Amino acid sequence: MHAEVNTHMERWELSFSEINQALQSRQFLRAKELLSAMEAPDTADLMREVSPQERVLLFRLLAKDTAIDVFEMMEKQTREELLEHFTDHEVAEIIESMSDDDRTELLDELPAKTVKKLLRHLSPEERKLAFTLLNYKEDTAGRVMTPEYIDLKVGMTAGKALENIRRQARTKETIYTSFVVDPQRKLMGVVELEDLVLAGRKTSIGDLMNDDPVYVYTDTDQEEVARVLSRYDFQAVPVVDMEKRLVGIVTWDDVLDILEEEATEDIERMAGIQPTDESYLETGFFSLARKRFAWLFICILTEALTSTVLKHNSGAIERVVALSYFIPLLIDTGGNAGTQSATLMIRGMTLGEIEEKHMLRIFSREFFMSLVLGGALAVLGAGRAFMLGTGGDVAFTVACGIVAVVMLGNLSGVCLPIIARLLRMDPAVMCGPFITTVVDVVGLLVYFAIAAAVLGL
Repeated sequence: MHAEVNTHMERWELSFSEINQALQSRQFLRAKELLSAMEAPDTADLMREVSPQERVLLFRLLAKDTAIDVFEMMEKQTREELLEHFTDHEVAEIIESMSDDDRTELLDELPAKTVKKLLRHLSPEERKLAFTLLNYKEDTAGRVMTPEYIDLKVGMTAGKALENIRRQARTKETIYTSFVVDPQRKLMGVVELEDLVLAGRKTSIGDLMNDDPVYVYTDTDQEEVARVLSRYDFQAVPVVDMEKRLVGIVTWDDVLDILEEEATEDIERMAGIQPTDESYLETGFFSLARKRFAWLFICILTEALTSTVLKHNSGAIERVVALSYFIPLLIDTGGNAGTQSATLMIRGMTLGEIEEKHMLRIFSREFFMSLVLGGALAVLGAGRAFMLGTGGDVAFTVACGIVAVVMLGNLSGVCLPIIARLLRMDPAVMCGPFITTVVDVVGLLVYFAIAAAVLGL
């Protein structure tokens, strides 16, 4: 596999070099020939590497169908730059030809003034459809669905259904799953292409379809849609309105985009960064600084409590200076334990593996996990204390402190994501810097309380 990747990268670099040479020598037919041999994702990567002027020229050399695929795969900034250089006629062709879900994503990214201008280029039917999709809430099935699906009537035969599929196939998102509706467009069932092909031509659709289909609503969260598709291994899941009328489908390739988006957002939140819609290099310097500063500002305010705790216990530190040797060890251990626990919780909650009924089991599990991990680390901490010649009392204090902060970190990692969900916040915000800060402050209070009890301070 590694060799295949290297071969692919070498081939891409060679193509890029040849296309660049063709552009420099004004051999446009040669450049067009080289572009036609490239896959759409590779061409999209190529577009990012060239100058805006060359990008426009290369895009105009692409075949129309390929051009649409490439445009849908481009980064936000690259697409905006291209649109600025196109004529109204070219813009109309691109926007009209895009798939409905990708067009919705594009319009959702652009400024309102630009969206208004682009919508004017759509046909009345496509404009109405775009407005319909844009009116659904963000991050819901309604925003990511496509209305390009194959619908069948319950009275059809398998032969008639196959003719219908054959006639519509090129304009639909998928042909592997068809959706059976009644005259009021209410969803009645789902039928797979394989079943239609294997059935007799006169077999009724009603006999072949699954009359109890799994579906989602237009306001279902996109993460839940991804879970449904993953759980049932569907090619596509139907989307219905509140009256159970079929309005669209979400396909597996849409779910890949959703999972990438949600995973990126969770990683950024767990690191204490406000999620960004653009890639790292395309995000403005000050915009990125602002998104990173917010949580750092909150953390430094809360970490100020740490210095207050240390000042309050300065007398104990003066009397037993060795206590200060282990403060970094304790707060780092507690913070890391809390981050581990919170990460496992957030993952389980995201995948639907952890529910309210599991909480007692999780608490007990993490409590005993704290004793095992804390006990093992306490032996190491106490050993380090003896190596530094601090004496048995300080070593025992450090050992007890380690067990306490690991337990505090683990239980905080369980509780804080749950609290976030109850407050209708993303649980991912409770991981990383936030949980580390909480454990730092409370862990120091516990450490000095143990020191006071053991050492008689």
